[in-house]
Amino acid sequence: MKRAVSLLLSAALLLGLLSACRKSAPSVSPSQERTALELAELAYQYAGGDDTRSVEYLTPEDGEDILAAYVENAYGLEGPWEDAAVIRATGASAFEIAVLRMESSEDAAQAAAALKSYTFTREGDFAGYAPAEADMAANGSILQEGPFVALFICPDPDGARAAVEAALNGQSVPGPGPGNSAEPSTDVKKLRDFLVSDRGMDGAELERLDDSDPDALNAYMEDVYGLTPDQWEECAIARGTGDSAFEVAVVRVLESLRVLEDWNRISAVEGAFNDYLNAKEARFDSASEQAQMLHRAITITAEEYVVLLACEDAAWAAEAFSVEAGTMGYGYSSRYRFPNADPQYPDRCKFTPPNEDDMSLYDTSAIRSAWEKGDPAGLSEYDREIYDQAKQVLDEVLQDGMSDYEKEVAVYSWIVQNVNYDWTHQDVMKKTPRESFTPYGGLVNHTAVCLGYAATFQLLMDLAGVECVTVVGAAHMSSSDHGWNMVRLKGNWYCVDVTWDANMREMTGYGRQENWGYFNVTSDWMADTDHQWDYANIPEAVTEGNGRD
Repeated sequence: MKRAVSLLLSAALLLGLLSACRKSAPSVSPSQERTALELAELAYQYAGGDDTRSVEYLTPEDGEDILAAYVENAYGLEGPWEDAAVIRATGASAFEIAVLRMESSEDAAQAAAALKSYTFTREGDFAGYAPAEADMAANGSILQEGPFVALFICPDPDGARAAVEAALNGQSVPGPGPGNSAEPSTDVKKLRDFLVSDRGMDGAELERLDDSDPDALNAYMEDVYGLTPDQWEECAIARGTGDSAFEVAVVRVLESLRVLEDWNRISAVEGAFNDYLNAKEARFDSASEQAQMLHRAITITAEEYVVLLACEDAAWAAEAFSVEAGTMGYGYSSRYRFPNADPQYPDRCKFTPPNEDDMSLYDTSAIRSAWEKGDPAGLSEYDREIYDQAKQVLDEVLQDGMSDYEKEVAVYSWIVQNVNYDWTHQDVMKKTPRESFTPYGGLVNHTAVCLGYAATFQLLMDLAGVECVTVVGAAHMSSSDHGWNMVRLKGNWYCVDVTWDANMREMTGYGRQENWGYFNVTSDWMADTDHQWDYANIPEAVTEGNGRD
């Protein structure tokens, strides 16, 4: 979960001042001095993606107090700025363009650093909840040009940035928008060759492997990477010969993403690439340039692709690939992703409670006591509503003779299918109601944040007689509060994160059991999928098989 910032502004004022639709861009020649709004609207034309998105404008004319409050609370900028404009989506979208003119270039440089930190925060806001939006935030671009600083979190940040940069330098801006003028490349061989050229390896002595020699390609994939033909669809590789450690590999794992099992296949290829890079690095002298390049090598995931990048400036190559392939950003997976690894658990990120939200658990003891007695008459009005809705759900999904596992599946499925995420939590302009952190949010409002999902699951498990605990932990390298559950079946503990599976249903429409990725998994799986918690004092889930009888 994210830090919720209250701007102390009434909803009525916001609704009266914010424009909920796109404004038409004014016609301004490149030589004229641009306002922040003109530059932001220019960037919007080149931002790529769906042109019908719903956005809000924050500009001085819409209300300087609102704009100033947003700039301070969202970006952490209290310093002097002379002009600013923000175009932002709301709800389950990270889309955002902002342009500020500071009083000096020095102020702009400091603002650029603050905006870079903001992209990390926004990535955390959506990590797990809406992965494509998290990727878009992670790949956000920052521009500083003199006193101007700009933020581009959009499908084509490079195109938006280039347009604003050209305008600020008095250059003509191309017409159609660079992000939309060229069709993305989908041929893995062309994508491989693009990376080779982009990294300055054209003309170098390289070995190329692709479907022009399928036997050699299959042998390399299986013998070197440890990947069998059923784990991937297409692949193209270019690797250095002799003492060169250069290697790029573009793998299309699937024709398109369909269900959650696809993500498991992608994770398997990603893991195989990382294992290969670790082993290859060990074969080189650690002081050599080639070993250092391998040490900085990364693997990225971008929609249906997994890409190995052992080359100069692999991070830049990752961005270039995302643009060339036309993917909605990419997932960055270095082999050293936990610079703050836990000393006692070196394969896990160190847990430090973010404490950005009130993560205290709602007391359901009165509800549970009433359930045991079969008499809810003494409950408060608030608890009675929770009780009645819990009873209705359990009467609907449970049947006599069900095992604990079957009860768990029935309850989990109901929550995944019926509770939506409260996206006000991702919006600093809105205050998330406390109900969304409690079972009231899940059972009565059918809207909750992660703690509300976990509290709803916990209560229903308690009433169904299945042993369950709630884990209050974190996500996004321990920078965002997050909560989930553990259940105990036949003496074995399992982890469940109903929030992120419900989010998958919201984002993709896939919510059936075969699509669940966080149901009855191990603690290692949770740690590997960006969950952090008090490892020493929470039961360790080690049993595989998802708890099936």
